[in-house]
Amino acid sequence: MEREIVQDIVIVGAGIAGVTTSLGLYRLGIRSLVLESSDSLRVTGFSLSIWQNAWKALDAVGVGDKLRHHHRPLNGIVTTSLVTGKQIAAMPFKPTENQEGIEIRCVQRTKVLEVLVNELPKETIRYSSKVVSIEESGFYKILHLADGTTIKTKVNSVCDM
Repeated sequence: MEREIVQDIVIVGAGIAGVTTSLGLYRLGIRSLVLESSDSLRVTGFSLSIWQNAWKALDAVGVGDKLRHHHRPLNGIVTTSLVTGKQIAAMPFKPTENQEGIEIRCVQRTKVLEVLVNELPKETIRYSSKVVSIEESGFYKILHLADGTTIKTKVNSVCDM
């Protein structure tokens, strides 16, 4: 199947970074196309710790509270010696008298991706779209896909390859 598509912004990779980038643009009224090589969403790993600045970014794209609802905050980190079994260090995340608390939550990667994708229009992510090469053509980038499709774009971002 050979065809040519013209799209202003193309993001390669429908992982957390790619989908968050697309959602941020969508919230600003800018449409993008996300290309994913697999035939569905896929997640590597089970969970990740999201710290303060990441929560600010998730709030900025409008999904922070949806994720907070499913994941409890961590109270701190304790480091223990494998040799002696004794505590070596502790870092509480609760506020002290002179500082604010730190918001850190361990979140399921699948849940993060689902919440982000559900906020995007259905046609935003194109599955089974493996990019085989990218070439420059003046002000444009030409993406060549494995199925013979070419996409002409002004902006190309590779987020999760």
